[in-house]
Amino acid sequence: MRETFQIAAVASAALLAGCLGNGERTLHETYSTPVCAVSHTNGVWDAEYGRTAEPGNCSFSFRVVRYTDGFGVKATVLDDVVVADDCKPGSVSCPSWDDDTLQCFFDGDNDKSPDSRAGNGLFYGGEYTLVANGAAQSDFSGHPESFGGLWKGTVDRVDLQDGGVKLYYDLWFAWECIGRRVPPAPDEDVTFGFNICVHDDDDGGRCDRALYWKGTPVMPYRDESTFGTITLKGRKTE
Repeated sequence: MRETFQIAAVASAALLAGCLGNGERTLHETYSTPVCAVSHTNGVWDAEYGRTAEPGNCSFSFRVVRYTDGFGVKATVLDDVVVADDCKPGSVSCPSWDDDTLQCFFDGDNDKSPDSRAGNGLFYGGEYTLVANGAAQSDFSGHPESFGGLWKGTVDRVDLQDGGVKLYYDLWFAWECIGRRVPPAPDEDVTFGFNICVHDDDDGGRCDRALYWKGTPVMPYRDESTFGTITLKGRKTE
């Protein structure tokens, strides 16, 4: 069974075809980072939550891509059960951290601040969350409640024969989401700090666990000094 959540008129087919919304924005992919796989063997568990007795039930892979008018994150999450009971579909401001979600964290100026919410840190990034049922949350970012405008995305669900679930997240962000009010030149390399995680809720209520790509168990979502670094190559001309 395949179930697709579509928000803000962003269809998966349109993304694959290279278009968003009304078709005026062309998203030619110009660069992609290698696919990175994250599991209990190489990821970081957020100490705020517990750790599953079956850590293999929570894993994901992702890559970051560059488009002509922004950049994107494509991720595949493998889970044993999907729960989204704290956020209503269509909401852009909800307690997303208590549902099955994908969270992206940006340090646009790559200053490695120990607290992304201090000073002007949110201007250069912050948190962007897409819930498994299509709800979204970006309150702790430079562009709160901006889903459907400066960032968009879809979630596709595939139920596996063994009872597990795969969630395919496809997100697009305008350059403004990392503080780039003036878009970079097509041939300019763009470097920024980045982290990504999945929250896993198996039984309702609070999230049971959160698995991060990088960081330390204490506030991996706020300490930019432990983020990874992403470089999106520019399109070189002869």
